[in-house]
Amino acid sequence: MGVLGLHNECPPTNYSTDEAAEITEGLVADAVATAATLRSVRDTMDALAALDDTVRYVVEASGTAVSPTGDVDPDKVTSAMKQVSSTYDACFRALDGTVGQIDLAVGQYQSLQAYATAALAKGRDECYEQTLRQLGEGGFTGMAQARISRLRKLRVRVQLLQNMEKYGHTILANYDFNAFFMMFMQPMRDLALASQDLYNEVVRGALVAYDVLVRVCDLNPSEAAAAGISE
Repeated sequence: MGVLGLHNECPPTNYSTDEAAEITEGLVADAVATAATLRSVRDTMDALAALDDTVRYVVEASGTAVSPTGDVDPDKVTSAMKQVSSTYDACFRALDGTVGQIDLAVGQYQSLQAYATAALAKGRDECYEQTLRQLGEGGFTGMAQARISRLRKLRVRVQLLQNMEKYGHTILANYDFNAFFMMFMQPMRDLALASQDLYNEVVRGALVAYDVLVRVCDLNPSEAAAAGISE
């Protein structure tokens, strides 16, 4: 299984050829989905960092560019505004591929729900499914749906911020810094919360997978001891 994967089948070393091919397909889909999910979180973190850099240079342009006598230093303002433009652009370039990554992850998680149903029908993954249900997760389908829901929420946050890019350039070009802060504080906060929520969901799924690792993969006692796992 993947390091932070949602699905919970072990490497197909003790299965028939047909089942091994099927399990491999599921593991690959899970790895693709998880990687795309984590890249989406990474993109939003890069965007938020760039926007915080923008805030820094906006403050410098509006505050430290003024001399002790109250006179405006045009050179300092120009220098700071170049940095504002550069970091502001970097925020949105970090998000250029994020919606695509989210859509990729959603598609893979949707297909994995059908895969999990087929696996259960063949007697595989029963331990994992029961553990999820005992934890109130609604089984694999419930957990996959939770992941999809959070991905879609993040997509809305990303697209909202992207729609603000052009207007942000306009208010910065007009040195309307108050409007800039008022416009971007809430979307930045919402994007950060959605990213954190999605990442926490990834880790939560991984913890459940780890909890049933020994029972599902049937590690022998020496392997479990080497991994520091107790049954």
